[in-house]
Amino acid sequence: MTDTTAEPSAASQLLQQHMAASIHHVTVEDAEDPDLPLHKTSAEPSTTEPKPSWAEPMSAKAAGKQKAPESAGLDTQSHELFPELGGPKAKANTGVAPIWSAKSNVNGKTNGASPVNGATPHTSTPASGVTTPTGPALHGPPSVSIPGRNVETMYLEPHHILARHQLKRPVPDIIKDLNRKSRANINMGTLGGGKLKFEATGPQDVAQQALKDLINQIGTKQSVKVSIPQSARAHIIGKGGSTIKSLQEKSGARIQLPKVEENQPSQDEDEDGMIDVLVEGNAYSAAAARDAILKIAGERAANVNTRLRNIPAEFYPFIAGPKKTSVHKLEEDKGVQIRVPPFQARSVQAPTLADGGRPVFAPALNDNHIQLAGERAAVQAARAEIERRVEELRQQLAMEKISIQQGRHQFIIGDRGVQMDDFFEDTGCAVILPNDEDDDTVTIIGPSDQVQTGLERAMDLAMNMQCLNFDLTKFHRQAPGGAAAHARNLTRYLRQKREIERLEKTYGVHFNTPFSEAGALPWELFTRDGKSAIKAQGEIKGMIESHPPSRMATVPVDPFFHTYIRDKVQPKVRNDYRVHLVVPDNSDADAPVLLVYEGPSSPDSYKVSSDPFSQADAQESQKWLQDAREHILGLVNQQESLTSDTIDVPQKFHDKLKKFIKREQENRAENQIPVRVSNIGTKVNIRGPKSQVESLAAKCRVFIEQEMEDEKERGFTLEFEFPQKFANHLIGKGGSHIRELREKFDVDIQVLDGKVELKGPKAKAEVAKAHILSLGRQLQDELTITLKIEPKYHRELIGAGGAQINRLQTRYKVLIFFPRSAKAAKDDESVAEGTSDAGKPRRQQAPDEVIVRGPKRGVEDVRDEILSLVQYLRDNSFTATVSVQQKQLPSLIGSGGAVLDQLRQATGAKIDIPSARDSADGVIEILIKGSKAQVDAARKALEEKKAVFEDTVVKTIEVDKKYHKTLIGAGGSNLRNIVVQAGGSDDRRELARTIQFPKQDADGNTIKVEGRTDVVDKIISQIQAIVSERENQVTEVIEVPQEKHRSLIGRGGDVKRELESQFKVSIDIPRQGSGQTGVKIVGQSADVKKAKAHIQSLVKEQEGETVQVPRALHHSVSNNGQFFRKLRSDHHVTVDHAGHAIPPKPAAPASARANGGALPLITDDADATADAHSWNVVEQTSTEEGEIPWVLRGSPENLEKAKKAIAAALEQAKNQTAVGYLILADPKTHRYVIGQGGSKVNSIRKQSGCKITVPRDHGKGEAIEAVGTKEGVEKAKDLILAAVRDGQSNASRPRSPRE
Repeated sequence: MTDTTAEPSAASQLLQQHMAASIHHVTVEDAEDPDLPLHKTSAEPSTTEPKPSWAEPMSAKAAGKQKAPESAGLDTQSHELFPELGGPKAKANTGVAPIWSAKSNVNGKTNGASPVNGATPHTSTPASGVTTPTGPALHGPPSVSIPGRNVETMYLEPHHILARHQLKRPVPDIIKDLNRKSRANINMGTLGGGKLKFEATGPQDVAQQALKDLINQIGTKQSVKVSIPQSARAHIIGKGGSTIKSLQEKSGARIQLPKVEENQPSQDEDEDGMIDVLVEGNAYSAAAARDAILKIAGERAANVNTRLRNIPAEFYPFIAGPKKTSVHKLEEDKGVQIRVPPFQARSVQAPTLADGGRPVFAPALNDNHIQLAGERAAVQAARAEIERRVEELRQQLAMEKISIQQGRHQFIIGDRGVQMDDFFEDTGCAVILPNDEDDDTVTIIGPSDQVQTGLERAMDLAMNMQCLNFDLTKFHRQAPGGAAAHARNLTRYLRQKREIERLEKTYGVHFNTPFSEAGALPWELFTRDGKSAIKAQGEIKGMIESHPPSRMATVPVDPFFHTYIRDKVQPKVRNDYRVHLVVPDNSDADAPVLLVYEGPSSPDSYKVSSDPFSQADAQESQKWLQDAREHILGLVNQQESLTSDTIDVPQKFHDKLKKFIKREQENRAENQIPVRVSNIGTKVNIRGPKSQVESLAAKCRVFIEQEMEDEKERGFTLEFEFPQKFANHLIGKGGSHIRELREKFDVDIQVLDGKVELKGPKAKAEVAKAHILSLGRQLQDELTITLKIEPKYHRELIGAGGAQINRLQTRYKVLIFFPRSAKAAKDDESVAEGTSDAGKPRRQQAPDEVIVRGPKRGVEDVRDEILSLVQYLRDNSFTATVSVQQKQLPSLIGSGGAVLDQLRQATGAKIDIPSARDSADGVIEILIKGSKAQVDAARKALEEKKAVFEDTVVKTIEVDKKYHKTLIGAGGSNLRNIVVQAGGSDDRRELARTIQFPKQDADGNTIKVEGRTDVVDKIISQIQAIVSERENQVTEVIEVPQEKHRSLIGRGGDVKRELESQFKVSIDIPRQGSGQTGVKIVGQSADVKKAKAHIQSLVKEQEGETVQVPRALHHSVSNNGQFFRKLRSDHHVTVDHAGHAIPPKPAAPASARANGGALPLITDDADATADAHSWNVVEQTSTEEGEIPWVLRGSPENLEKAKKAIAAALEQAKNQTAVGYLILADPKTHRYVIGQGGSKVNSIRKQSGCKITVPRDHGKGEAIEAVGTKEGVEKAKDLILAAVRDGQSNASRPRSPRE
C-alpha cells in the first residue's frame, strides 16, 4: 500500500494554500427594516476541520457506527425548514477551503449558480496584482426573503468601480435608468472606507439580473487565475466547448485555458499536474466564473484514471484470470474499474532468456496498457496489488518453444483455432505466435508445472488438420519468366477475386498461399475431410488450367502510380479492354501490375472461369492484353519524372500544413495525379511529378514561413462591437459557424456581451473583422415570424433525420425552430436552439408554433414553402384504420409484399401494417393515409379482403393419388376450370392457395381446399363428381392395324382430341414403331361403347382400295405432293403406298442454259434484263419400270371420285413428254411470275396446260420448271417472260398521287 506519510502532492499543497487564504473573519451588517420584526440569531462556531481529499475514505461499516448528532429543538426561524416564514437562509461555510472531491461542495451552491446570495468564493492571487473582492466587499450579509418581498445585496470596494471619468454617467443616474427599465428597485448606500452597498428589491431573478446589469456598467475589469488539476481541463471545456461556453454566458466573464503544447509528453490523469485558468471580467462575473470552475474541478479531482505502463503484455491473461475472474474480484474488493487489454497471440515478440535460463519480459508497447479508474485511494490500492502480482509472475512463469509448420499456426489461436481466453482457461498458459513468415516458432508461457500441458495442447490443435500440398508450378511449366512467377500471378489474381475465400467456405477447407522472392510456393491445403479437399483441388485445377500465361501479362509501374491506377485507370481498362487489373497493395508495393483477360462480360457479374482456354481464345486475349498494356504505359510515360523533396516543419504546424496541402490538392487539374505526402517526426516528404513537387514544396515553405511570422503576432488583440441579437448566428449551431471562421481566418474569436474579440496576426484579424462586420450588416435585414401549424404535421415537415428542414435552412440561410418538450439541454446543444437574441432563455414555444428567423427574403420564401407543404399534408392526411386478425397478414402482404404493393399502387394510399409482435390480442390495426378518395378505396378493398378471410374455411377431402393428375390436368387446366366454375379466382397465387395437393414424394391422399364456404363446397362437389366418374369408368381395347393409327391421331393429334371431346373418353394409341395394335378407350360404359363403334366404322371405311400407277409417271401425277393434298381436301381421301419405296425424282440437267452463255448483270439496262434468260427443253424419259401401289382410303363414294381424278391425271401425264427449265437474270423477278396470291402462275398453267414450278429460294439461281407437251412448255416460257416484262414495266412507271 502507498505510504500516506509521503510528501504532499502539488494538489495537496494548493489545498493548504486555499485553506490558509480562506481563514478570515466574516462581518455581517444588519440593515434594519421597520416593516420586519426583530429576530435574535445566534450561530455556533463550527469546530469541524475540513477533511482533506486524500484521506482514506470511511467505510460503510464504520459510518454506521458513528454517533448520531444530537437532535436540536425545532427552529421556526430556519429558512431551510420554513422558507416562507421569512427566516434567514443558512450561511455557507466561508471558512471551508475548496477540496478536490466529488463528494464535497465548495461553497454550497450548484454549478453555475449566481454568487450574489452565497458565501465568498476563494481563489488564488489574481494575475493583475489587485485583490479579488472577498467577504462583505462583494456580498455582505445574506439577503432577506419574506413572502412578497425579496432583497438582494451586493458590496463593492472602491477599486472594483470605474473612476468617475471612465463612467459614461454618474452611478445614481445609471441606477435610476435601471430602475426605470427593470421591475427591481436598486438602492445605493455608502459604508466606511469608500465601500458601496447596493440593494435590489423585487423577484429574486429580476433583482439578481438588475445587480448584474449595474456592475456590468460600473465595474472594473478584473483578472483572476484559478489553479485546477490537469485532469479537470476537459471537464471545464465540455463537449465541443459547451461547458466553457455556458460558464461564460452565465457568469458574463471570459475564461481562457492554456493551450496544450503539441510536443508535450502525455501524463497520467492521476499525476498532480496543475494548470492556471485565466478569468477576466468585473468583480461580480469573475467571482461567479471562479466559483463554477472550482466546483467542477472539485467534483472531478477525487476520481483518477491511470495506466500501468511497465507491465508485460504476456502477463495480462494471468492478471485477468480465467474468464477474468481475478480482475472482477479485484474490482469488487477495491471498488475500482479495471480494464485489462485482451492478449493477442501475434502482438508481442517472444521473450528472451537470461543467463539463468529465466525468460525476460518487456513492457507492453503501443499504448496497450492496463487502465484503472476510480477514487484515488482505491486506485492506488488496486495498483499496488497488481504490481505485487506482476512480481510473482516474473518468478513463476516459464517458457517453452517448439517449431510448428507456419501454415498450422492459424489452427492454434484465432478464428480457425480456439480463442486465447479458452486456451488459457484449459491450460493455464498463453501462446505467442511469430509475425515473421520465415519464423515457425510457437512460444508457450505459463507456470512451470503447466507449461508442458500448454505445449501439448498447442501441438494437438496444430496437428488436428490434414495438410495437402498443391503445387501450382507443375501447371504451365513453359510459362515465360518461369512457372513459379506465373503461379504467383495466379495466386495474386485468385486472392483479389476472393476465389480462395469462396473455396474455403464452400468446402470447409483452409488455404495457405505463401510467396517467396522467386514466386509462389506450393499451396498448403488444410482439411478434416479428405473428400472436400479433393473437390476443392479439382475446382482449383480447373481455374488454373483456364488461366494459362497467354491470358496474363504484367506491367512494371512505380508504386507512386498505384493509387491512381486503382481508382482511375482500372474501371476504364476493364470496360474498354476486357482486362482486369491486380494492383499491388502496400505490403507488396514492388510487385508489377498484373493484367488478366476476362473477356466481354460485365465486371459485376463475372465469375472466374474454369472453362478450357483454346488457342483462338489465347490469340484474342493477347491482342486485348497488348492494347491494355500500351494504354497503361502510355498514361504512365506521359507523366513527368518523379522526384522528392523534404521540408523540416515544426510539429505544431503539421495540422495546419495538412489542411493547406489538402486544399492545394483539391484545386489541382483533373488530369494530374496527386502527390504523396508523408512525415517522419518533423520531416515532411513530398513525392510526385517534378513540377508538382517543386510547386507544392515552394508553396509549403512560403506557408510555413508565414505561419512562423504569424506566430509572433498571436498576442495581437482586436475588439469591436457586434449586435448581441446576432450573436447566435455568428456562433452557429453547437459553435459550428464560429469554428469555421476560426479555421478560415486562423484567428481566435470570442463573442461576449455585444463585442467580438479577435486574437491572432494583425492582417488576418483585420480580414476576419471585415468579414464579421459584413455578416452583421447582412443580418440587419433579419426577420422573425411565427407560423401556427398543428403539431401532427411537424414530423412530416422536419423529415427523416431532419433532412427536410435542413434542406430549407441551407437553401434559404434561415433558422427554423420547432417546439420541443422542456428537458435539460444537452452538452452539445446549439446556442441558437436554447437562447434568444439577447442571450436569455427563449420563451417556451407553444406546441403549434414554428419560428423562422433569418434574412427577410429567405424567411418569406420558407414561409410560403412550409405553408404550401402543410396544405398538401392537410389534403393528403386523411386516415382510417382497419382491424384484421393477425393470421390474415400473410395473405394481405403476399409473397415479398407483392399483394400489399399492388393494393398501394391501385389506390395510391399509404398503408402501414404494424409488426405482429405489437399485438397482444391477435388483432392488428392497419393504418391507411392519403387523400379522402385514396383512403376510402383502400379501406373498401381491405374490408372486402377481410370479409372474404372471415368467411374463409379450410376443408379436406381424401382422393386416391391416382386421380390427382386427372384433377390437375395439363398445365393445371382442369384445376383452373374447377376453381373458376366454383366462383373462385383464376389468379395463379390464389389457385395455389385454394387447392393444395400433397407432394408427389409424400405419403397421403389428402387434398386441402381453402376459401369462402360456398366456393369450397362447390369445389369439393366437383372433385367428388370427377372422382366418382373416374371410378365408374370402363376400359376397352380395340385392335386397329398400325398403318391406320395415323388416321386416328390426325395432324398434330387433332383427330384424337376431337374424338375424345366428342365421346367424353380418353383414347390411348400405341406409339409408332412399338409393334402394338391395341387402342385403349377409357370412359363411361355408354361413352366407351359409342366411341368404339365410331372407331370401328372409321377403320372399316378406311380399308382402302389400291390403284396401280406406273412408277415412271408417279412424280408427274403427284406433282410434289400437291395431287395428294388435293385428294385429301376435295374428296377426303388419303393416299399411302403400303410401304413401297417412292421412285427417285428426276434431276434437272447440270446446265439448264440454252447455249452456256453468260446472263446479263442485274445492273444492266432494264429492258435487256427483262428479255435475258436461259431456256433449255429436255425430253422427259424415265428408266423406272413397273408400278407403285396407291392405297386410297375414304368413303366408297369418295373413292370413286378419287379414282376418276387419278385416271385423268395419268392420261394427262402420258402426254407430258417435255420439261422446260427457264432461268431468269434476276431471281427477284420471280414474284412477277407468281403474282398476287399465285394468280399469275395459275393463269399460265391454264393457258399452257403445263405444270409450272417456281423455286422458293430465289437466291440460288434455280430454274423455273415447266412440264407438259413440247408445244405447251414453249408457250409457258413465252407467258412467263411476258409476265416479267409487264411486272418490270409497272414497277418503273411513276405512281399517281391517288395510287
